[in-house]
Amino acid sequence: MGLAGAYTALAEDVSASYWNPAGFALLDEPELSLMGGSYFNDKNRNLFLAFQYPLPDNIHLALSTNHLFFTDVPGGREDQYTASLAIPMDLVPGRRLFLGVNFRFLLAELGPGFGAASGAGVDVGLLFRQPFKDETEFRAGLMMTDISTSVHFDQTGVEQAVPAVLTPGLCYKFDPKTLISLDLPWTLADDALLGDDNLRIRAGAERWFFDGKLGLRAGFTSFLTLEGSFSLGASYRAPDWSLDYAFMTHADGLGNSHRLSGGYYFQPGTGKREPKPYMVRSFVGDEKIYLAWDIPEGSEADGYLVYLKSDEDQDFHRAKQDLLKTKYCLLRGAKNGVRYRVFIRSVVDGKEAFSCNEWVAVPRPMAENAKKYYEQGLAAFEQKKLSAALYSAHKAEELDPNNYDIKNLIRKLETSHHEGLVPEEGPQ
Repeated sequence: MGLAGAYTALAEDVSASYWNPAGFALLDEPELSLMGGSYFNDKNRNLFLAFQYPLPDNIHLALSTNHLFFTDVPGGREDQYTASLAIPMDLVPGRRLFLGVNFRFLLAELGPGFGAASGAGVDVGLLFRQPFKDETEFRAGLMMTDISTSVHFDQTGVEQAVPAVLTPGLCYKFDPKTLISLDLPWTLADDALLGDDNLRIRAGAERWFFDGKLGLRAGFTSFLTLEGSFSLGASYRAPDWSLDYAFMTHADGLGNSHRLSGGYYFQPGTGKREPKPYMVRSFVGDEKIYLAWDIPEGSEADGYLVYLKSDEDQDFHRAKQDLLKTKYCLLRGAKNGVRYRVFIRSVVDGKEAFSCNEWVAVPRPMAENAKKYYEQGLAAFEQKKLSAALYSAHKAEELDPNNYDIKNLIRKLETSHHEGLVPEEGPQ
């Protein structure tokens, strides 16, 4: 909702049953989510509950319930119960194309004197993702909602087909923390109420801050025959839980809508937290790649191994033979302009145990327009002019925000003992 519903190509959490069930195939751990909403000045209230579980062979199953309550209709409500299945498709190598299917049962109480309605429906979704060498990523999704859905009204005996909606979606990630997305839902019906408004527009943008913990987003959607609506959203992500909020305006006195949701990501096993590396950060420099990561609070590991593979290699290999005791390392000797795929693996009880997702980094020299400020900052630092050095370093950071040497200089300037990202005695 914070992205105004532009989520068909992005669905990669447990709400995928609503937006695009193919997104379940991107999830690695069981997830549980509960969401509540108040829409149109509290005329409608919504409760959504979902749980997904990944099975062997990349098969993903999910169950969800979606309940809508109409506060101005005594006893009026609409319920949907959904079972979802998602798998990767081998038509495209590298787990880049996914298929998902929803099977839904519908039940509605129409209020005093109007009886009830029930029905069943099927949705099908596709999701394609294409990462690139520079850490950008393109995604495309296609969702067909209500392919064969019909509703039976018990009081009149009428059987009514629900119009199908075809929603293509596009998304572009400028980096792992910044994206824009677009959906174009098209109602496949000639409904006099819609007129020529069968096609809608949903668009949004998102940015994550503080190492991926805080997300902010905004969106715009055309709303059938009414004026368009704007939306805002925010999220907080911890290692095993999340909290999300969204707000949307509406035209013609319909008021505002709010949604609040919470999610929990299960850690399999006996209850002890797994030391799975996450929150990976990377900076690059001239033939250098710097990596840092965290593990969930309360978990422990003997150490860590870093594996990497360039586009010129056939297989992954250890970047360092020795076990790392720190949650950071600096890899030297990488080739500039070459894409490196990297992952970190925890070692527990002497055995390699848990791995983070693959990370992509492309080493390169510092940008020329940032180099001037960096050298000014370095010279001021050597002269112990810390304020001037910090000013120049931040100017360089604005021009080249992912450079290791600039980040290392700033770290030295901001710590009283002048320790960089990798101390002199630290792992190189």
